[in-house]
Amino acid sequence: MARSNTKLAWALLWIFATAAPAHADGPGSYQPPAKTSNMKPALAEEQAIEAYNLGYAAIQRADHATALADASSDAKEKRQSQRAASEQYEQARRHFEKAVRLDAYLHEGFTYLGYANRKLGRYSQALEAYQQALALNPDYSYAIEYQGQAYLGLNRIDEARFNYLRLYALNKGQARKLLQAMQSWLNAHKDSAPRDIDINSFATWVAQRMELTRNDPPASPW
Repeated sequence: MARSNTKLAWALLWIFATAAPAHADGPGSYQPPAKTSNMKPALAEEQAIEAYNLGYAAIQRADHATALADASSDAKEKRQSQRAASEQYEQARRHFEKAVRLDAYLHEGFTYLGYANRKLGRYSQALEAYQQALALNPDYSYAIEYQGQAYLGLNRIDEARFNYLRLYALNKGQARKLLQAMQSWLNAHKDSAPRDIDINSFATWVAQRMELTRNDPPASPW
């Protein structure tokens, strides 16, 4: 048992060490636009960017912890990793709330705020954040895809399917990611279909889309 705890401690230490940089150069980190003058950005803008990147770092740590929980076959390790992930998603949520409070036009911040809320099971709050992101940038593919996943979490299949079709016209890679989430939803509900959902019809539709799009670009890692 002690050896198992030591193994978990080292794994969690690796998670937090590798994902620690607040300004990680990743697909979801915020890259400020190139300066066109010598004027310094406003303090609120600087603070919004800082909060956003702190939130992004917390998302990375949370996603690492989630991956560790999914890969673990030990019940205690799984619980501890899931707890660590929840704590980091909660930190991310607070950072992104601060970011969009300081910069109400930061559609990326609203998108990640929705992501953190969705991972915490707060689907209504997630949908509110995605709606804000899409009000600022109606064709923002990441927000459309994540909104579709939130609809899946609420068993709102028709809305998730609409998001997929809209997304397919904008970004085939992100559309494939939502399609994969639909397949995961089907796998999770194959023995207990929600009431008023024709799961066989939906499964047929997903299978057809998988076949039609199997040569499309791979999904984004974000």
